Amino acid sequence: MAFKENPSVYLVTKPAINWPQIANFFEEENVPPIPDSVRAGDDESAAVIEISARMCYMSYGRGRRDITDFINNLLSSKDGSVFEHVNYGLIVTGVSRSLTHELVRHRAGFAYSQRSQRYVDETEGTFVIPPALSSKRDFTKEARKVLDDALVHAAESYTELVTALEKSLPKSIFDSNTDRRKAIRQAARSVLPNATETKIFITANVRALRHFIELRGANFADWEIRFLAIEILKLLRVEAPLLFGDFLIEDLEDGTQITYPKYSKV
Repeated sequence: MAFKENPSVYLVTKPAINWPQIANFFEEENVPPIPDSVRAGDDESAAVIEISARMCYMSYGRGRRDITDFINNLLSSKDGSVFEHVNYGLIVTGVSRSLTHELVRHRAGFAYSQRSQRYVDETEGTFVIPPALSSKRDFTKEARKVLDDALVHAAESYTELVTALEKSLPKSIFDSNTDRRKAIRQAARSVLPNATETKIFITANVRALRHFIELRGANFADWEIRFLAIEILKLLRVEAPLLFGDFLIEDLEDGTQITYPKYSKV
């Protein structure tokens, strides 16, 4: 059994453009070629948004020439639909099932694949410590001991329950060993707390990600998911500064952070 206090976030997929096909489209439509028609340069995320947005008016080679001005105009005008064309894939580990219960409520624009407690044995599982009980907070040591004891007891109960079920559940009632293992684990997981660590693959579009970061990065959000939202934001601000650079991060007196955008509810 192990404890974790902070998540790990990996940016694993991002947009790519088939430039020869874009060039063919421009030629057939008799509009200026690249780069006159696309001012985003090597920033393929911004290019996807620019190409899709200019489609609405067939304004390739016309209008705003500066890509930053172009994107900011879309954000300030709340023309959010074109941001749905850009998707990012993230792997997140070291988060609690309490967090993912909140995370998966974000449905529109999101897709999830999460570690299964039916297929994966939790005997050597990990637990996530809530930020309020972090080892950095000396004044919660007594409360932290209560939590640690409870998590140790839960882990022991899980192991005991798995062992008891392995002895008592007849093999004859199952079609395969895999089905029997799933039945044992799905019963044993009932004693595991919300603090149990999980891993999840997330794919989401920019509009959905901005909405998630704005809501879950706010002061009223749970501390754990707020920390995750800001960690995701930090990755995406580096990867796509034009799309996420308007978010500001502010330090609070309680040791946590919040974030908020210049362009809200895009």
